[in-house]
Amino acid sequence: MQALQCEACITSCRHRRRMLFVPFEEPKDVKIDDAGLDAKAGELEFGDAEILRRKAFLEFGESDALLLRRVHATLNQHAEDFIRGFYAHLYAFEETRRLLPEAEGLLQLQRTQSAYFQGLTAGDYGRDYFEHRLRVGFVHQRVGLAPEWYLGAYAKYLSGLLPTISEHFGDDRDGFIATMRAFIKVVLLDMGLAIDAYIQARDKTILGLKNYAELVFDSMHDGILVLSPELRIESCNRRFLDLLGEDSAVPLNRPLAEVLRADDLDAAIRAVLRGGTAVRDRIFSLQLVRRRTQSRARITLKRVCLGDQGDRALMVIEEISHEEWLRLQAEERLARNEALLRQAQAVARIGSWRIEPEGPDPEALEWSEETYRLFGIPAGTRVTYADFLARVHPEDRERVGAAWEAALGGRPYVVEHRIEIDGETRWLEERAEFCRDAEGQLHWAIGTVQDITERKHTDGRIERLAYYDTLTELPNRSYFGENLKKKLALARAQGHPLALLFIDLDRFKDINDTQGHQAGDRVLAEVARRFRDTMRQDELLARLGGDEFVVVAEDTNRQGAEAIALRLLAAMRKPVGVRSTDFQLGASIGIAVYPDDATNAQNLIKHADIAMYRAKAGGGGHCFYNPDMGERLRRDLELVQRFGQALGNNQLQLHYQPKVLIGDGALAGAEALLRWQDPEWGWVSPADFLPIIEERGMTVRLGEWVLAEACRQLCAWRDAGLPLPPRVAINVSARQIDEKDFAARALAIIDAAGLTPSHFEIELTESSMMRDPHCAMEVTQALVDAGFAFAIDDFGTGYSSLSYLKRFPVHTLKIDRSFVRDMLEDGNDHGIVRTIIAMAQNLGLTPLAEGVEDARQAECLHALGCVEAQGFHFGHPLPAVDFAETWLRPPCPATAL
Repeated sequence: MQALQCEACITSCRHRRRMLFVPFEEPKDVKIDDAGLDAKAGELEFGDAEILRRKAFLEFGESDALLLRRVHATLNQHAEDFIRGFYAHLYAFEETRRLLPEAEGLLQLQRTQSAYFQGLTAGDYGRDYFEHRLRVGFVHQRVGLAPEWYLGAYAKYLSGLLPTISEHFGDDRDGFIATMRAFIKVVLLDMGLAIDAYIQARDKTILGLKNYAELVFDSMHDGILVLSPELRIESCNRRFLDLLGEDSAVPLNRPLAEVLRADDLDAAIRAVLRGGTAVRDRIFSLQLVRRRTQSRARITLKRVCLGDQGDRALMVIEEISHEEWLRLQAEERLARNEALLRQAQAVARIGSWRIEPEGPDPEALEWSEETYRLFGIPAGTRVTYADFLARVHPEDRERVGAAWEAALGGRPYVVEHRIEIDGETRWLEERAEFCRDAEGQLHWAIGTVQDITERKHTDGRIERLAYYDTLTELPNRSYFGENLKKKLALARAQGHPLALLFIDLDRFKDINDTQGHQAGDRVLAEVARRFRDTMRQDELLARLGGDEFVVVAEDTNRQGAEAIALRLLAAMRKPVGVRSTDFQLGASIGIAVYPDDATNAQNLIKHADIAMYRAKAGGGGHCFYNPDMGERLRRDLELVQRFGQALGNNQLQLHYQPKVLIGDGALAGAEALLRWQDPEWGWVSPADFLPIIEERGMTVRLGEWVLAEACRQLCAWRDAGLPLPPRVAINVSARQIDEKDFAARALAIIDAAGLTPSHFEIELTESSMMRDPHCAMEVTQALVDAGFAFAIDDFGTGYSSLSYLKRFPVHTLKIDRSFVRDMLEDGNDHGIVRTIIAMAQNLGLTPLAEGVEDARQAECLHALGCVEAQGFHFGHPLPAVDFAETWLRPPCPATAL
């Protein structure tokens, strides 16, 4: 059996509370409260009859005692080894290890433990044995050892005995089994006695706590009682009985009304039980039934939950004297006035009001003089709630009335409304506190009123700054986002479509870059004005930022959205003037329609944006979203990424197309044309990637690479001893011309290669040249002055005039291939080509025809006086090696007329 802790061992081990497992016989140097333990053991009253019944129920008899005595000597021989293993087991667990003594006390404990185990097989199991086991159980309970650890040690004890007993009996299986049964019985006997000790100690502790609580309960100064939901008295203290009368019997289970009565007391108790809100220090006038007297008392009521028994009402009664009653009345009035003053001061100290349904005039509102002034009513006029509501602006009355009703239900009363005084609209803010009883009835309400007209005007200005764009006075991104969500919710509820148009201005960045941001702002303001003039009542125009605008159109399908887009584009047809220069802007418009293209605001904006990019890639105009656009946009982004890698890794190529003299077919120059072969995509057409690259702002970097690569190739041909083409033409984009240091950077690249500008011709399209004529003229003049030749590419497709043409330092006019292609069949194209050639001759320029595909076109061009040409009839663009073999090594191709 598991040994028990003994407080005496605690004392001997420097007064540390540790658990010691000891036998019944305690060491002499251990001081145990024998009288206390004997008293506890005696309370269980184990008489001889009860002892016999306990052992009989376990079937533990003299034969079992005899069996245990027979192995007594054998077990004593192995006691030392067993005790050592037993304590090793106890040390393995924190719950038992922390209760064992330190080294100096452990040896004594092991000796007494051995004696304790010997007692189990000594064969004497009478009254002394029972009392000693109970004493051990009480000690364990007293030091706080949990029963599961106390009882668990028995398992170690039994398992430790098995090998020794088995060896003792050898082949005597019956003797072994009988002896083990005896051991189990005596161990279970000990366990039962230990459990009895634990239960007895617990019950006595609980009883002590109960007696203590009742003592405290009865000694309290205030009367206390517990009431059932039926308002019957379930418990009360001595002070409550004194309040009723000295000779009063305990009124348990009696209705409260039979003992004491007070107006509204029953209702207050039921309200507390029902709602759970406590009533604190409320004064009642009590009628004590038995004493037939009146008494005033301060009563606190609270709901308490008693578990399965449900809710109860706890009532605390403090009897007060007449003098204290008068004092409390005065304090209540003072507190009410102070609260009114504090709350009025806390809310701007302007005007205040009060209503008291239980007062002398229940319907009247008590107004301060300032409140009368704010409402424009003579001071002292009797005002009811209906009179107040009549003064509120008609559009605000319903909202004010709803706020009042909500406040009666417990909500805060804070409301803003308008009033009209002498034809002027003023804004007022009202705040109030409502006091209600337990039943929800209004006792009183106090409030403040403040003129907030100026604040509302300021708020309006702040709101306009927050939700409107200061430059264009259009709604901004924040306003648009909130408005779009509301309009989508309305469209969803009504089952109507909704259109979103995403607008991005074309070529606006050029104005910002060349004319400055102030000029750009004037352009944006003008564009916003034009767009606003096209809007209808159910269409919202907003500026997202930069040159991006959006239109939200309610109840609008694809056809209606297209009509809006055409109106917007029409507004952009007229050039926008900036500093005496007209700029022809355009717009790219993407359209997405709810619910076909998206069902939420985020996706609707995203899809309209994608459609806008598709429109821009197509040269402007408008475009409806379709799901394939997302994939195209993804491919465009991937194209930009791949192209950037190709540019950075020098994976691009230049092919060269010959320019020839039509008369004799001699080489007049070459045009460097960009080619890109992606490792996965293969050859990518310039028509596919150049517009996207330009849109993403990569043309400046690309242009520098083209010029540097052309320089490298010319040096390679020169080093190989080959004759160089008269000039190599390099295409320059409008973005490059916009860079103020473009000419300087181009010269630096050529100088670094050891070449001169005379080796190159700069080609600029007519439309790029006319985007910002002043800037283009300045840059091209600097290039020509440095030694470059200058050619206008795609001539005839732009908007240049003769006056500009005369002012530009042009050497060559390149006739656009669109006119050359059909000149033999289309009289108009033939006339345009003839006119351009004549114009070039008159201006002293060299005309060059692009896209010459056959000999008939070449003959016609020659007859019209065209000097140079390029096209497949003369030669395809070729890699540098092939171009050198074909055009730089004699003999040259026979393409002369």
